[in-house]
Amino acid sequence: MLDVLIRNGLVVDGSGAPGYRADVAVEGDRIVEVGELEGAEAEVVIDALGQAVTPGFVDMHSHADFTLPVWPTADSLVHQGITTVVAMQCGASPAPLLDETREQVVAMMESEEMPLPWDEWSTFGSFLDYLRRIGTSLNVVPLVGQGAVRSAVMAFSAEPADEGQIARMQAEVAKAMDEGAIGLSTGLIYPPGSYASTDELIAVTRPVGERGGFYFSHIRGEGDTLLEAVAEAIRIGRETGTAVQISHFKAAGRDNWDKSVHALALMDRARAEGLDVTADMYPYLAGGTGLVAALPEWAQEGGKEAIAARLVDPGTRRKMTADMQSTGFFRITEWDKVLISRSPKNRDYEGRYVAGLAADAGKSPHDWVFDALLETEADISMVLFMMSEDNRRQELRHPAMMIGTDGVGLATEGPMSEGVPHPRSYGTYPRVLGRYVREQGVISLEEAIWKMSGFPAQKLRWADRGLVKEGYKADLVVLNPDTVADPATYETPHQYPAGIPHVLVNGRLVVHDGHHTQARPGAVLGRG
Repeated sequence: MLDVLIRNGLVVDGSGAPGYRADVAVEGDRIVEVGELEGAEAEVVIDALGQAVTPGFVDMHSHADFTLPVWPTADSLVHQGITTVVAMQCGASPAPLLDETREQVVAMMESEEMPLPWDEWSTFGSFLDYLRRIGTSLNVVPLVGQGAVRSAVMAFSAEPADEGQIARMQAEVAKAMDEGAIGLSTGLIYPPGSYASTDELIAVTRPVGERGGFYFSHIRGEGDTLLEAVAEAIRIGRETGTAVQISHFKAAGRDNWDKSVHALALMDRARAEGLDVTADMYPYLAGGTGLVAALPEWAQEGGKEAIAARLVDPGTRRKMTADMQSTGFFRITEWDKVLISRSPKNRDYEGRYVAGLAADAGKSPHDWVFDALLETEADISMVLFMMSEDNRRQELRHPAMMIGTDGVGLATEGPMSEGVPHPRSYGTYPRVLGRYVREQGVISLEEAIWKMSGFPAQKLRWADRGLVKEGYKADLVVLNPDTVADPATYETPHQYPAGIPHVLVNGRLVVHDGHHTQARPGAVLGRG
């Protein structure tokens, strides 16, 4: 008697090969047979006639580590077919925490909306132990954040690290790797990570290369300095021996759209050189982040108290305004394209654009932003419309491109249904399958599933995940290629996708007949 038997499906096995008709048998946490299984019996039988059976999707860029401790079922992610998240991205990770800077660091990361149980961990390993203890509905692949390590050692100083500080950061990175991290993530537009020079980043990444790890980077610029930033990431990989993943690839801002093809060419040349350089993207024209990131880099030094002090000073406001209008990634001039997505301290801002909010308040957009950051203690987020649809199609076709949500685990009811977050937390994978595969034919179904499963598994060097294959872990998705869709929108994002009725993680159903089973069979996965 098998545990699960999926009959009559079109197996799209994650390798990129054409789909074929077969049954899939699951026993324990493994796929035990794929083929004609007439006469087989199971505790649960799923008739997948007219549907595709695929490997579980690997979210190559996730911030679920900031929701899993309080919402371990990660509903909005597993409903998409995501069975594994590569988390603790953009240089931000909930650990390590050091005694001398702990209070300041936690204050900067804490959100009133999703207060984490910070007392449960200090080391990187103890954070992973906490996730194992509570159980999660999907697998977690952990990175240690360079920004988290730098803030733990140096607080929020913009000063260059001295030899002793670099040595301490290297020790923390090595310790995190030895406790389960697969590599290092950076968020090089966000202080304090952005304060690190390339040489400092190379030094801090060396323990990762020595352990055969990965360098995941939200690069130093996705707009005006996109090409220089891609080149920096490649250099860090070359000099440290790490595999490089360029996070949520994009060319941001109309003036920079023509840079996309050149950035992809930089990756091509690195790959031709023999370097392991790949990227991920989400299939939307808008990005999202904290509103505080709109401030100039220098204005974010020192943590929340220092930021607040600058925001109340008229002279500093004038200097910030001038800098925001002239330089940097957030050289924002179209405030009617900046949507407030999350504001737990003032829900009236959510779902409205900065231009309209400023006009109603009788303020300039910059002054409204400064006042809103003060009012909300910088606990406010935005969505920015800044990418080209033609670029998105071209980037999706690129052979080194994978998929990632850049999202978190939310839900359509309860405490995780607040605000109007970016729809990518609900719709990334079904959007690729519905819009870009079925409707537009940008890539084939087989190529899409490869980018979502087999390719990430190959990158992460897994020997038994990412394919529908005998002996492999039973991370599986049953979906309808004809109906899969993403109803989540920027206005009403809290909607689960259509056409994904079943999802298995390590052999257990976490979504069955379209409903979350509340099972938590996920594991913390290390380096393959």
